Amino acid sequence: MSDRRVALDVTVARLGRAGPHVYITELAGALERLLGDRLRPIASRLAGLVPPRRRMSDRLRTLGRDLWWHQIGVTRAARRAGATLLHLPAGVGPMRRTIPTVLTIYDLNILRFPQLFRLWFRHYARVVLPRAARCADAIITLSQASKADIVAGLGIAPERVSVVPPGVDPLFTPLAPGHERAADLRRRYGLAGDFILTVGSVEPRKNLPRLFAAVEQLRGRPGTADVALVHAGPDGWLANGVRRTPGVRFLGHVPRADLATLYSLARVCAYPSLYEGFGLPVAEAMACGCPVVTSNVSSMPEVAGDAAELVDPASVDAIAASIEALWTDEARRVELARRGRERARGFTWERAARETAAVYAAVAL
Repeated sequence: MSDRRVALDVTVARLGRAGPHVYITELAGALERLLGDRLRPIASRLAGLVPPRRRMSDRLRTLGRDLWWHQIGVTRAARRAGATLLHLPAGVGPMRRTIPTVLTIYDLNILRFPQLFRLWFRHYARVVLPRAARCADAIITLSQASKADIVAGLGIAPERVSVVPPGVDPLFTPLAPGHERAADLRRRYGLAGDFILTVGSVEPRKNLPRLFAAVEQLRGRPGTADVALVHAGPDGWLANGVRRTPGVRFLGHVPRADLATLYSLARVCAYPSLYEGFGLPVAEAMACGCPVVTSNVSSMPEVAGDAAELVDPASVDAIAASIEALWTDEARRVELARRGRERARGFTWERAARETAAVYAAVAL
């Protein structure tokens, strides 16, 4: 790429703390270490943390970002930064190409499950996403499963789509149960005994109602009557429709360092999501040596390989059976923890940055 500058739009990273925030923030840091001042982060002045319950001012800022920034302002900002290439890392961007562009699409959730998203965004994305994808010079996605969806669902030629898995922050590493950080976290969050951990926004796509029902089943059985579930993550869209149940603790958003400790302390990590472009909590849990139960659909088998229990996310009984098998079998937990640590070593942000920069270089030729 010689001395060509790349503008990276970090606007969406500032809207929340969930997956896109982690992906964009970590990738930006790794790219900066790789590219130095050739990387020029840009962001809309309308970017800011969006509360779960939006006020009129929040809605107006959303309209400003979607109609102005993502369609016109982002390109102008890239040119002001002296960039000759623009990376749009959140699946939204101009419907007309005026500068060489790389677009990251995490998944096609918005087109597959529109009812799970806010009314404005489902209509906006239905119009914008296919057009932005077709006019981009290259598309990055996070898994082969998502690539197949993009090729089939958007009619994009396979050679235009590069799979670049995200990394796992080195912060996510096994922690001895007796470590002082573990004791401090248990005290601060009031956690006693063993627990199942689930991570992500409180929203329908994460399949929490079925997971809660599985936990209720387990609490009614002699061998798993002591099962407790801890949820870490902020409220998302339609969070009010997720019924709080006995045996479940909601911690809300927790700092990344605390999340790493939670993974290390959990007896099992359960992540039976209905659909994911990657499923970063699966990789994070494996990196921390936490045995995982996850879905056998979309990208999750690709991420987990043979290092997790794979389950039909539509079956409460199957989710309960897989959790019970791990909860009661220490040898199986130890084996999956070992496999998970080995597999997670392949997910690094340095690798993601190198492979992303290779896409930039191909576009810049």
